[in-house]
Amino acid sequence: MPFDKSLLRECPTLHPSDGEFESPVEYLSRPDIRALGEEFGLVKIVPPAGWKPPFSLALSFRFHTRTQKLADLGLRNRSRKFFVENMNRFYLMAGSRPRKPWLLGFLRPVHIYDLYLGFRELFPDVTDISDFTLKDALKLNARMGVDSTSKSLLNAFRDKIWPYAQFLASNGDNFDFPSVLTDDPDSCVVCLKNSSPTTMLMCDNCDDAYHMKCLVPALETVPPGDWFCDKCLIGSGEYGFEENPELRFSLQEFVEDCQQFERAFYSKYGDGQSALSIDSIEKIFWGLVEEMDSNIKVKYGADIHNQTVGEISGFPTNEFPPTQRNYEVENYARHPWNLTRLPFAKGSLLNHIKTKISGMTVPWLYVGSLLSTFCWHVEDHYTLSANYCHFGNIKNWYGIPRAYADKFEQHMRSLAPDLFQRQPDLLHQLVTLVSPSELVKIGIPAVYTRQGPNEFVVTFPRVYHAGFNCGFNFNEAVNFSMDSWLPTGEQAIEDYRAIKKESVFDHYTLVENMLRAFVSDDTSVWKNRMEVVHNCIKSFEAFSKRQMKLLEQLNNERFVEVHKGALPVEPITPKQEEFPVFQSLENDTVQQPKPQGMKAVANDNDDKLCDICRTYLSYQFCNINNRLHRFGKWHRGRPKKSLSLLTPEASPYVSDQRDLRPDVAVTLAKTESGEKLRQISGLAELDYAAEVKPESEMFDELIHSAKRKLRTETLDLSKAKKRQRSLRSSLTKDAVPTRRQLKEHTPSPPPTAAAAATPKTRCSSLYNELNQFDIVRLCLQCTIKECGENGERVPRESELIYEQELSDMDVILSKAKAKMEELVRT
Repeated sequence: MPFDKSLLRECPTLHPSDGEFESPVEYLSRPDIRALGEEFGLVKIVPPAGWKPPFSLALSFRFHTRTQKLADLGLRNRSRKFFVENMNRFYLMAGSRPRKPWLLGFLRPVHIYDLYLGFRELFPDVTDISDFTLKDALKLNARMGVDSTSKSLLNAFRDKIWPYAQFLASNGDNFDFPSVLTDDPDSCVVCLKNSSPTTMLMCDNCDDAYHMKCLVPALETVPPGDWFCDKCLIGSGEYGFEENPELRFSLQEFVEDCQQFERAFYSKYGDGQSALSIDSIEKIFWGLVEEMDSNIKVKYGADIHNQTVGEISGFPTNEFPPTQRNYEVENYARHPWNLTRLPFAKGSLLNHIKTKISGMTVPWLYVGSLLSTFCWHVEDHYTLSANYCHFGNIKNWYGIPRAYADKFEQHMRSLAPDLFQRQPDLLHQLVTLVSPSELVKIGIPAVYTRQGPNEFVVTFPRVYHAGFNCGFNFNEAVNFSMDSWLPTGEQAIEDYRAIKKESVFDHYTLVENMLRAFVSDDTSVWKNRMEVVHNCIKSFEAFSKRQMKLLEQLNNERFVEVHKGALPVEPITPKQEEFPVFQSLENDTVQQPKPQGMKAVANDNDDKLCDICRTYLSYQFCNINNRLHRFGKWHRGRPKKSLSLLTPEASPYVSDQRDLRPDVAVTLAKTESGEKLRQISGLAELDYAAEVKPESEMFDELIHSAKRKLRTETLDLSKAKKRQRSLRSSLTKDAVPTRRQLKEHTPSPPPTAAAAATPKTRCSSLYNELNQFDIVRLCLQCTIKECGENGERVPRESELIYEQELSDMDVILSKAKAKMEELVRT
């Protein structure tokens, strides 16, 4: 539908006085300004006359851009495109012809994806449509807005969509596909091994490799024709912008690039002589977003976070002032509206975070071009944001007031429910647009503003916002917070947990730091901030009680408790031992193998985040003993293979072999005790961890080695991919008829869910990734969810970590309550 700006309200433009402008957080915290923030979601702030900081960026500043294809950013377009692509791969694999995306012959064209959603909404649990009546068909017609009294739309659904719909239904809610965790393109993405290349399948779309035995159920022969993995048949919903970090622009070079694009744009959409009006550009922009066949791509220098002094911010700083340093420049460097200072301005709760966070407390830079866009999103932890335009063309902003955030999210999910199933955090990925005028028509108010040079736009907590640039401009943005944000920030943690979005900082540590500051500071500092103190006490007390309840549930003998300052009696994994340096046969370089006893932690290089829900691990959490690398496999994964002999006779030793735990034997063999035992037995030269490989497998590995060597030749990527695919075909050429031969001898039946159902690679990529590590870190909630209500599935010798005792948390609360009561009395 065409964009209609008349449906949108303009947000307020504020002109603070010199005095008001000196205290940004205090000014924005005023009841009247907060009320505007609640009503509109965002405000534009024009500094007092004469306030214009000099642009202070080093001449060495360079940046790379991301390429945005506008048609792909529209949520409806992208979900339709993904569905049709995945569905046609399904039919291609079944030997059937691809389906066209639009159904014609009705009152209006019906898109296949829309029909799929409409049917699923009306008949969510239907598994058989052979007995559907005319009444059912008319329901579907009404849902799709088709003026028909026949079954023609239902018949079209049966012929074109139903087999694929059955296939999707058979998958259930399994959207956690195996991911590539190795640099070797020939390694199976399930088991991560590259042995037995003749039994390897390579997806004809993404080129991921799978052993046929690693598929569930396993395949015994290579299927004829094209083969696609589940990720490419069902779809992961992944989408991102193209980026080329190697191509870096200076500002002047980017201006020239923008001018070239603008000339072509104005020639196509205008008279070619003069620029279009902002209103005209706005209509064209939203038209391109909603047009499926649009191929327009634009460049955006977004989220630039260079670390070099002089390239971090456009504001003057103490580290990089302009060439002529004077009192005025130094005043701008210290000013609280300087975005390098705003997160730590008086009253900002981010003062209680002890570390700098890039993009949150350290500004990011944005170099825009005509039509470049920032998609619908909220700020990290639902904080406030401030965006300043240093110079350039207008930036158009749109906002959704916080009171309508839930309704906005529900509407977005309704447009593409299957996409949100695959990508629960889609709205946090900044890759999705829907016209704000469309939102207004369904009862979600939207506001707009136009930001020019030397103007700020402030977004309030949990306000969804989006926008686009009307030409080249240079902006800068940062986050901050104020007292009223605290409950919203706590809500963000629970919302993040549900969609497994990574937390940026530890919310409850911030709350604790505020309570400690309240207890230690002079009374006058907090006298007018009793509401936020009350919220801190309430929040921290509820958190402490939740932790205590969870700890009581997990109180069993399978854990080793580790308290602050104490060391575990024994390490979770065997201690590190000496390993000899060995010579690599492949490239004659000396390599040092990773010691098998080394304690490896899944997120050892990151901040301490739960490996499942990605919330911060603080106060009390669990280190799960994963030295057997079977995390999650106690209730998921493929069934174990039964042992069988190559002879008809059953072995009397099979039962004994089943009782033997080879992983324990290997672990023991690698210890110092095992080494001494081998020396005593005269078996020091044997490697107990190695397998004796059959001759056929050794031959396979020789072929595989030759293939890997061949792939190192200097060939372009397309040729390499063709070789990978042709290798699979040539290895099975005599054993399996080609698709052409198959069709000549046996006619292809119409695809059904049973006939076209492919092997299910139901192997969680998350568990697959975590099982590379000896320790899995979990919050208490995820420990209970993954390991049982009382932790009954937790491997023994797992650790229950007490970084802070519950009694210490109670002490902080008691002191804060006592001081608050004292202040209330006085």
